[in-house]
Amino acid sequence: MKTLNYAKILLLMVTILGMTSCDKYYDDEYLRNSDNKLCGYNWWYYYPTTEGGGRAAWCTLTLRFEKNGRGREVYEYQRDQGGEIYKTITNNFSWEWINNMEGLVMITDGVDNIYFDNVWVRDYYLSGVYDGENITFLR
Repeated sequence: MKTLNYAKILLLMVTILGMTSCDKYYDDEYLRNSDNKLCGYNWWYYYPTTEGGGRAAWCTLTLRFEKNGRGREVYEYQRDQGGEIYKTITNNFSWEWINNMEGLVMITDGVDNIYFDNVWVRDYYLSGVYDGENITFLR
């Protein structure tokens, strides 16, 4: 009977130690932004908008970051949800991490710099304050 109590205590200690080591991995790897999580993927955001004449339209904003510090921002406009694309605007940029990898600055040619603050890069989403607006991009 005494051996059974020791076995229970040992099992409890192994379980507790195992969980604390998982928390360490979770904090370090999952919560930290990195180039590997950000780069090489198309991040897209789909939203309703209006054209110059006030007509309803839809826009897909796609961002792509490369490890060489270059990237591309593409806006594709559709008149109807899921319809044919009638206008595309593409901007190339260079980018870099700021604020201890919690923000990005995207330096564009001929357009003001774009700031992406409070950045969270996860397995299948990228979120933060993109040019002053809270946005979640999907991959």
